[in-house]
Amino acid sequence: MAEQAPVADWVTIPDLHRDPFPIYDRLRAEGGVHWVPQVGRYLVTSYEAVHATEMDQETFSANEEGSLQIRAMGHSMLRRDDPEHYLERKAWQPVLRPGAVKRTWTGVFERNAARLLDDMVAKGPGADLIWDFAAPYAAENLREILGLYNATQEDMQRWSQTLINATGNYADDADVWAEGERSFDEVDVALDEMLRWHADHPDHSLLSSLLRIPDYEMPLEKVRANIKMTIGGGLNEPRDALGVAAWALLTHPEQRAAVEADPALWPAVFDEALRWIAPIGLYSRQTTRDVDLAGVHLPAGARLGICVLSANRDGSVWSDAAAFDVRREVKPHLAFSKGVHVCLGAWVAKAEVAAVGLPRLFERLRGLDLVPEDPAEIGGWVFRGMTHMPVRWDTASASEGVPTEAATVTAAGPRPVDEPAGRIAIVGAGPAGCFTAQALRRALPGVALDVLDDLPVPYGLVRYGVAADHQGTKSVARQFDRLFADPAVAFRGNTRLGTHVGLDELRDAYDAVVLATGVHADAPLPVPGAEHPRVHGAGRLTRLLNGHPDEADVPALGEEVVVVGHGNVAMDVVRLVARRAEDLDGTDLDDATRDRLVGGVRTVHVVGRSAPAAAKFDPVMVREIAALAGVEHVVHGADLDTVLPGKDARLDAVRDLVGGGTTGGSDGEAARVRVEWWFGLTPEAVEEVGGRLSIRFRGPAGAVTLRADDVVTAVGFVPAAGGAVEPGAHPDGRVAPGLYAAGWLRTGPRGTIPDQRNHARELARTIADDLRAAGDRPARPGLAPRAGATDFDGWRRIDLRERLGAAPGRERAKLRTRAELLAAARDHGLDLPPVEDGERAHARAAGPVTVLFGTESGGAEMVADDLRHRLGDDVEVRDLAGLDPADLDVARVHVVVCSTYGDGEVPTSARPFHRALLERRPDLTGLRYAVFGMGDRSYTRTYSRGSELVDEALAACGAERFGEYGRHDAGGPVEAAEAAVEWLDGVLAEAPVPAGT
Repeated sequence: MAEQAPVADWVTIPDLHRDPFPIYDRLRAEGGVHWVPQVGRYLVTSYEAVHATEMDQETFSANEEGSLQIRAMGHSMLRRDDPEHYLERKAWQPVLRPGAVKRTWTGVFERNAARLLDDMVAKGPGADLIWDFAAPYAAENLREILGLYNATQEDMQRWSQTLINATGNYADDADVWAEGERSFDEVDVALDEMLRWHADHPDHSLLSSLLRIPDYEMPLEKVRANIKMTIGGGLNEPRDALGVAAWALLTHPEQRAAVEADPALWPAVFDEALRWIAPIGLYSRQTTRDVDLAGVHLPAGARLGICVLSANRDGSVWSDAAAFDVRREVKPHLAFSKGVHVCLGAWVAKAEVAAVGLPRLFERLRGLDLVPEDPAEIGGWVFRGMTHMPVRWDTASASEGVPTEAATVTAAGPRPVDEPAGRIAIVGAGPAGCFTAQALRRALPGVALDVLDDLPVPYGLVRYGVAADHQGTKSVARQFDRLFADPAVAFRGNTRLGTHVGLDELRDAYDAVVLATGVHADAPLPVPGAEHPRVHGAGRLTRLLNGHPDEADVPALGEEVVVVGHGNVAMDVVRLVARRAEDLDGTDLDDATRDRLVGGVRTVHVVGRSAPAAAKFDPVMVREIAALAGVEHVVHGADLDTVLPGKDARLDAVRDLVGGGTTGGSDGEAARVRVEWWFGLTPEAVEEVGGRLSIRFRGPAGAVTLRADDVVTAVGFVPAAGGAVEPGAHPDGRVAPGLYAAGWLRTGPRGTIPDQRNHARELARTIADDLRAAGDRPARPGLAPRAGATDFDGWRRIDLRERLGAAPGRERAKLRTRAELLAAARDHGLDLPPVEDGERAHARAAGPVTVLFGTESGGAEMVADDLRHRLGDDVEVRDLAGLDPADLDVARVHVVVCSTYGDGEVPTSARPFHRALLERRPDLTGLRYAVFGMGDRSYTRTYSRGSELVDEALAACGAERFGEYGRHDAGGPVEAAEAAVEWLDGVLAEAPVPAGT
């Protein structure tokens, strides 16, 4: 039961201003929600509690009565809830979208940075980095974005500082209020003048944009309030982010060296600086009802202080959270807020600071350093940033005509002058090894790579572990083909570590060795009887269906099967059992193996220990099962009324199972297979009773026993005995000097194939740092291929042989033994075609393409624009806003890029399109589309749900999705556009030929 909030009467405002972090550490340790008398509100300090308030605007309202911000600036969108908030936010969006930042504002930032750095150089060492560069730079940029041309950057600084001082005036200082009121009136005078000017002189600024909105005229008082809000946050946040980031690098020389060697790290510097010391440290909320938060009861009307500075230092989320570490694992910080109030200026700030301000500062002022005899100072708690930061430097470069390190970042990655050369061995040619090779080619273009594998063929899990009917996921192999076509990357198959080559031998011959051999063995079910011969591992069954050469003795599963586990591997097993043979066209499934293995199954019990909301499956995979023809679904132990539809993607997916009917197939066809879904059950024992298996589970209501002919366990993976590295024991990837672990060997057996791409980037940077730190040394030569090894051309011969032998409706007929694979690899009579680059493969495979985007703050629009440039000719980009489903052309392949609004909703602009699909149900038979969903993984229940809702509506109208379901996490380390381009490389290679072409 929730308790009354503890009283933190020991907290004082002066102490918070001086250094809030020791106070916040104690408050978090004591629970995370306290009543603080001196502040006059409840302070919410833990990450979990802060995140909860941001996800529930109905309970934690931004529209606070007696708000200091409303008094200081007027009633802006920041102090409104939807739908009022959305109307004002939408009016602000066009000028701040990524496309506008890229086309218009980045050039402005470059010009202003160059001029202000010239001024700083003229002033000389001892200049203050904040007041001589960061503040005027942020002010001048904001002045031009707003279109307040009758103000100076000094006016902007004064207005911003006095307005935010008033917003944070919890001490109720009369002088602070008076200064804020003067600025309030001055802004109104300047604004009224410029609105008249912009009416006659339209340009790309925000004020001009506001006057040209076709369907909405914002009242003058709202324009005034929102302009003041933008002057406050839009100046102090980039100013303080730039100042804190520079201070962090100047006090962490080893991290500075890494960034200067690899300019691709500037965005990571920006994000880590925001996490470390958030510029906006606190904002207010007010409860609309009685509510329990972090075990504390809050009455209706309670005023809250949401402490972002504290949440971003929560040790339960980040290890060593008080440290600045540009290499730390990326997790979603809260400096830009979340939910419907996520910062509108985030794209602007990132370009202003990470793309321009910081790189130009460190490029121009060589040897930049602090002044020890005049130390830097920092202060604040509602807003926190550097207040005094004198700097000195050795030399200053010219502002124009000098190549910068940032300019050397090419498609192959950064190329520092002291680029190491040498050779690296990667053991394991699965996705972890191949993604690591890709990342190393970008990070270290001068280094050659040898990728070894035990099998005669590359791609490991992609070829033998991904379900055979998910060709979209397997299509990443096309990217890897282009990797091995690079002369600097060699594939050496049929080469086993410990048999054909020793680890010490590799370490002696290579500058670095990366172990990426994976974790493949099925984890045993930890209950008595699990060793019964009729208990099978899901991983082994998947390998059998994929034709793995080391798997034989295919079992014949009986009529009734229990699958233990609710993860994606379990979903693969269920789907492959339940899918009709005629629905397997286009796969590389081994039909004879499937017929023997699952041909006799009629009932599948899928059992997991969690409730649906906490289950490990991807909701998209469950909905795919729900759509299978001829399958009856029965659900046990799921309370589907606890959460409203649309607010939990997993519960929605389970609802789809129930909605498919319990007496027949999901499309009315008589049920061939019944799937019974069990939630909340933990296995206890497996016994043989009367020639069948009896599996006992324990649930909330007691024991539950299921009878079956076979049990399939899908409860994870464990390493094989005698491995060189313990999985998960080396989270940074460093095993020993020059020896590294990648993929599941590094992280332990968790994560998806796309996750491996992100981890590979981190590991490549670590290796690059280590090689650079080692300094000049003779490059090691590597080892010559052993006799009997296969190479990339050998793999291509195998690939060609399998494709030539494919049965009708199948992609290939896999060679099932090592001898067959080796024979094909050595068959020089096979005429190999050239390896196509990505652009030619797209054009050939896809034909005309339409990119559709649904966006809230502009991210999906920017991704769509980048995909258009990637695709080249015969591509069009269309906004779902205003698009009629009847205008979709089945003769074109469609790529849908869609964000998620708030907590699991379709972007507002795309809702009419989505509603038209649901209500009018147009016939879209023949339309083929792929989906790239953009979201925030910290919304665990609704991550990428907006795109999924559009996907479901298209499918309900007869359209067919192809390829891997792409996703991007806004809190992850990879830019959305970059992730989308890599995803596109794979899915368009597998694109079906559109109808009518």
